[in-house]
Amino acid sequence: MTLIGDTGNGATLTLTTQTSANSYKIKRISVGETTLEMLDVSSLATTGPMERIASDLTSVGDLTVEYIFNPANTALTITGLVDTALITLPVYSTQTTTSGATYSGSGVVTSIKPIPDLENGTVMMGQMVFSYDGNTGPTYTRGS
Repeated sequence: MTLIGDTGNGATLTLTTQTSANSYKIKRISVGETTLEMLDVSSLATTGPMERIASDLTSVGDLTVEYIFNPANTALTITGLVDTALITLPVYSTQTTTSGATYSGSGVVTSIKPIPDLENGTVMMGQMVFSYDGNTGPTYTRGS
């Protein structure tokens, strides 16, 4: 059996409005879970476990990006302007094509760490949180 598995080395993030982020040296990209809420439909006559049904809509987790802080880079700002985040995954080691999978959706930057923690023996890291708005995606597209 062929072994499978790969690392995130080579993944990229592109923002269409706050383009300064496109030059950041990204250390970690973390996409939150997509979840479906369960609704309590128990009544006073319920005698066993809580009775639940699935809600109508899913909730998409935030995108958190950690990057190596460079004071020469233009800082991200929280503007409330809609942006599109495009994550391009690296080409998988056994993939026979040249385009990595993508995960893309619209939303806004909702949190930034204006300056990193400052301490000896530690690389200064910046952080940004991007919240998807559900208007466009997010959508996963497999590599081609």
